[in-house]
Formats: sequence, structure tokens, C-alpha cells
Amino acid sequence: MLKNHSWFYRLVTTYLPIVYLLVFVLFFVFFMTINKQSQAQTVSANEAFTQFSMLQLNSILGNIDQNVNAATVNNKEFNQYMFQLHDLDANPYLLRSKVADLFRQVQAGFPFVKSIYFYRNIDMTVLGTEMYLPLAEFGDREFVQEQLKQPLPNIWTNIRTYKVLPSQSIDVQVVSLVKKIPLQTEPKGILIVNIDVSSLASWLQDISSNSISSVTLVDQAGQLIGQSTVKANKDILNLKFEETGWTFKSGIKESYHYGIFSELYYSWIIIGVVMVLIASAVIIYLSKRYARPIDASMSRITDYLNRRQPGGELNLVVDAAVDKIIDFADRYQSESNLNLPYRQKFYFQELLTGDRPISQDELIEEMHNFGFSCHWHSFNTAKLEIDKMSDFTENYSTRDQVLLKFVLSNVFKETAEQYGIGIWSEWISADEMSILFGADGELSMANISTICESMRVWVESNLAFTVTIGVGEKTERSEDISGSYEQAVKAVQYRSALGNNRVIHYEVITRQTETELFDILQLIRSIVQLYKSGNDEWYGQFDFLFKAINRGLHTRDELKNLLYYMTFTFTRELSEFPSEYTELWRVEALNPISQAIDRFETMEDLKNIVLERLRTVFELWKQLRQSKTQRLLIHDLKAYIDTNYANSELSLQLLAEQFSVSKNYVSSLFKEEMGENFIDYLTALRIFHSKRLLEDTDTSIQDIAGLVGYEHYFSFNRAFKKLTGFPPSEFRKKHGT
Repeated sequence: MLKNHSWFYRLVTTYLPIVYLLVFVLFFVFFMTINKQSQAQTVSANEAFTQFSMLQLNSILGNIDQNVNAATVNNKEFNQYMFQLHDLDANPYLLRSKVADLFRQVQAGFPFVKSIYFYRNIDMTVLGTEMYLPLAEFGDREFVQEQLKQPLPNIWTNIRTYKVLPSQSIDVQVVSLVKKIPLQTEPKGILIVNIDVSSLASWLQDISSNSISSVTLVDQAGQLIGQSTVKANKDILNLKFEETGWTFKSGIKESYHYGIFSELYYSWIIIGVVMVLIASAVIIYLSKRYARPIDASMSRITDYLNRRQPGGELNLVVDAAVDKIIDFADRYQSESNLNLPYRQKFYFQELLTGDRPISQDELIEEMHNFGFSCHWHSFNTAKLEIDKMSDFTENYSTRDQVLLKFVLSNVFKETAEQYGIGIWSEWISADEMSILFGADGELSMANISTICESMRVWVESNLAFTVTIGVGEKTERSEDISGSYEQAVKAVQYRSALGNNRVIHYEVITRQTETELFDILQLIRSIVQLYKSGNDEWYGQFDFLFKAINRGLHTRDELKNLLYYMTFTFTRELSEFPSEYTELWRVEALNPISQAIDRFETMEDLKNIVLERLRTVFELWKQLRQSKTQRLLIHDLKAYIDTNYANSELSLQLLAEQFSVSKNYVSSLFKEEMGENFIDYLTALRIFHSKRLLEDTDTSIQDIAGLVGYEHYFSFNRAFKKLTGFPPSEFRKKHGT
């Protein structure tokens, strides 16, 4: 006979003791860990608040810095004051008043700003919101003199004292933003923005008043900038503010307690006992309720088996249940296999981007799960991009694109296997494939290079498109794979400068020097001046510019910044032209060139578009100028100036006498047709010819000054430095043959 204990009896005697034991263990663990959890949550909240405070301060200081830049760099009055560009008969007091008003406008927008002043190198004077003084009479003189010795162009200082006059008895504590300007050329002075430390302290107290955290802010020297009203028991977090070097120290306020759990300890015990009793009652009730149909079914099965096979077991029932479980497991495995490619791609991206550290053992185990039989101990990465993706999508249907990408993956794999190198590749976007190389032993960079070059040649020879491949450096640690892939991504970015259809190795990329970049910016300004004056020599300078850019290696973003600087310089210099000229520039050149900069793939493509647009506007301007009734006169005027620029007595009065017109008429006609006044044009022409003499001859600088129309060397030296950014002697050293 089969033993027939009721299922109610079995359920109650099996699970009730387990429930009791489990409940008591959970209560024990609960009271041991709940306080720690509360502390951890509090510490986490403190860290989040501290980071929020640091980000908010970063936003405040960054906004001050950006607004100061925006208000000064492109401001006409400020640049006139900084470079002393105002006419001799202009009122310098009015100019200083406008600059001071500009500083006050910036100060009004930021309550933290105590004062703003600018020290000008050329005459050693200080102009601020509240004074205009010689440096020798300025209360902050020592600080200015100290900053003049510093090499950094943009810094935040520690706490210091500030006063306008040395005789003042009250010192104000401030932290200062120091900016040497202009940034692109030799500094002409220092712009200093003073932030009131008491305002920062008040701000810190306000934002922490309703928080559990107590925050203290100190500068690099450890001096207190501000702190919360309620102090902390102890500092539990220090965060350094990278932009300023200041440090946020935070902890939990002394008046805060870690939750109510410790205070309600005995209440929780009572609640726990009550819950155990309730759980016992519920288990007994449910066991009895749900065991009733089971007992009835098992009683029928037992009676049946006793009649059919007395003394038998319940194996048939168990076997049937196991068969159903196996069938369910098979279906689950089938669904899991369908999801495998998605899990594999996600893990691959996690590995390359370094979202989390992946150890060697974990990597090998996961690769085995994905079907890779390998024990790689040396790695390298590459990134393949399809060139001219717009043509690729236009020439192939979606189905063909998928097929071609599958072919590329297989060819890459077969090529690598010929050299005994394993490969794992995934298409991470429509035109980008990421590749991980691996080997059980030493990974040869020569083989990697050969594999990538073979792949490039195969695509070029067999398909109607090309690819560019960037290769990172090899690594022995799986944790460093993300760094190698970052190098591969950066290498591909250089295809804008180097061109499509090539293999680019990160390790052979050399960067352009700062001096070469400065020469490129100077060349851009020279092209703009020639273009602006209607001189055809800008064509040669334009071609030389792109040759200079191609000599250096630039990422796509760097190239875009250079070209945006060129369009900005053109737009700024041409803004003084009549409206019909500027409208032609905007419609025919500026808009198409800006679109091309955003979409270009190679520098050669971009050069052709920019040149074509500039040539179009240049020719339209020629037609526009020739349609003017004064074209003959301005042509004769320009020819006379170009021939007689070396005459030191050449002036508007001389031109008026020579062509029998009034001096004012010559001046206005020249401004309208040439887009600049007579003096600026004559100066640029003389400096242009002097640069050729400096480059191609060994004539002394004093003699060159006379040859181009300057009676005094000092006038020539000042004009040359103003236009080029450095004196004639330095120009000859850099560019002389």
C-alpha cells in the first residue's frame, strides 16, 4: 500500500519551521544592517548635494567668464581702447566712459561680481567700473604686477584682499578671474574680474539651509571661502573643482540623525512578532485551503495505483511532470538563442567603450558563451568606416547594404585567420564597423597593418565604394581595450585631412605645432585683406593656405574650427561694405560655405567648394564695382596709389590735387568702393611690399622703411606690428630666405 499522509500535514510540517527560522534570521540581519543602510543613503545624498553645489558654482563662474568674453572680445569700443585704435582727434574720455559702462553692464548681470578692471600694457593704466588710474597709484598694483609674470592666459585666484586706492583702510576679500587678452596674439593687457567672497559665502549658506549636508568651500591654499550655517560632525567627502583648484568639503550636519529606525527599535520588535504570528496563521489557512484539492487528487491517484499496481510508487506522476519541465526548458533555450546576437552586440559595445571594467577571465568566459573558442592574451582594435556614405545608401538598396556589410565582416575574418589572428567584429552603426583583434600569444602590429591594408585593397578592387580604417595601439590587458579603441576612433577622424580609402595608424600621427597654427591664422587674415581690396593675389594665397593645412594633421573638428574662423574673419572684415556687397556675400558665399563645412568628408572636396563660392562673389563684386559711375576714377586712384605708395608725401590732399577733385570726395569714394579708408589701404599696401623685401632681400629694415614710404623707422615698426602681430625683425627671422 502507498503511504498516504495528507498534503496539508506535509505543507505545514515542512514550511512552517522554515518560515520561523527565516523570519528570525531576517529580523536579525535587518537590525544589523538597517542603520548601515540609512547611513549609506545619507552619505549618498550628501555626495549628490555636494556635486550639485559644485556644478552650480561651475555654472555661475563659467557664465561670468563667458559673458565677460562675449562683452569684450567682439566689442568695438573695447578693442579700440585695448589696441589704441581711435583717431587722434577722437575724445579718449568718451571712449573710456563707454568701456567703463560696458564693465558695469556685465557687473549688473552678476551679483557676485565686486568689480571689473582692465590693465593696458602700452601705457600702464588701469580702467575699471569705478576708476581710471596709472598703475603706480592703483591699490591693487602688486596683484597686477604679479599676474604680468604669470604665463597662464586664464586663471582663478585664491582669496586675496582688494582695494582701489592704497590709502583705503578697508580691504575687501575677493577671488579673481584673470584673463590675458587678446588670446590669439600677443597680450595687450589683463582683464580682472573680482568676485565678492562674502557673496559666495551667502550663496553657499542659502543652498545648504534646507539640506542635510554641511558644505565648506576652500581655495587652493586652504583658505575658507564659505561654509554652511550648521557645521558637520566630520568631513566625509572632498571634491576638487578642476577649473579653479578650489575644494568642496562636506559632511552631515550635527543636528541630523540617521532615520527613525534606531529610535523605534522595540516597536519594530513588537511589529515583527505580530507579523510572525500573522504569517503562521496565514500559512496554516492557505495550506489547508490549497491542500484540499491536492489531497483529493492524490487520494484518487493513490487509489487508482493501488488497484492497478499494489505497492507501487508515484513515478508515473513524477515522470509526466519532468517531461513537461524538459519541454518548457527546450522552448526557453530556443528563445534565448534568438536573443543571443543582441546580447553579443551589447557586450561588445560595453567592452569597447569601457562602460565597466571587464577582466580577462570574464571576457574569455563570455566569448565562449558567444561561440568564440579562444584564450586571447593580446589585443588590438580598429574602426572601419564606409567612405561617402550618402553615395553608398543611394546606390544600394537596404537589402544589398545588409548583404555587403555581411561580406565585409566575413572577408575581414578570413583575412585575419590567414595570419593566425582572431577577430570579433560588429556593425555599430549604418557606416561604422568596430573590430577587436586577439591572439593567444604576442600580437604583431605588422600583421595587423597587413590585414587592414589587404581589406582596404580588396574593397577598392571588388566593390564600387571604398573604406577608411583607423587602427589603435595593442594592449596586453582587457581593461585597456577601451583606450585602444578610443585611439582607433581618433585615427579615423584624421581622414578629413589625409583623405578617404586609407589605413590610418594612431601611433604614426604627428600633430601640428602651435607656431604653424599661428601662421595659418595669419595667412587667413592676409587672404581676407587681399580679397577685400579686390587684389587677385588672394587666389595664390588661398592655394597656399590649403597646402599649409594639409601639411599638418587635423581631426575633422579641428578643420571645421579653422574654416569657421575663416568665414568669421571674412564676415567681420566685409561688414563695412555697402549692403549690396554684404548681401551677395551672405547669399552666394557664407550660407553655402557653412553648409559645406558641416557636411564635408575630405579637405580636397571642401577646398573646391569654398574656392568656387569665393570666386563667384569676387567676380560679382567686380561687375558691381564696374557698374558704378565712379569706377574709372577709383581705378585711376588705385593705380596711382599702387605706383606711388613709396612716396612719403602721398595723402588724400595730394590725390585731390592730382585728380582735380575735393579731398572729402576722394575719401568717401575710396571708402565706398574699397570698403576701407585711404589710410588703412595705403598702410596695408606698404606693409605688403615691405614683407616681400624682408623675405627676399637682405636690405636693412631702416632702408626698407624708406623704400615703402615711411620717413621714420619707428612709424614703420609700429604699423608693421599692428598689422602682422610682431615687429619686422621677428618676421624676417621666421620668413626670410
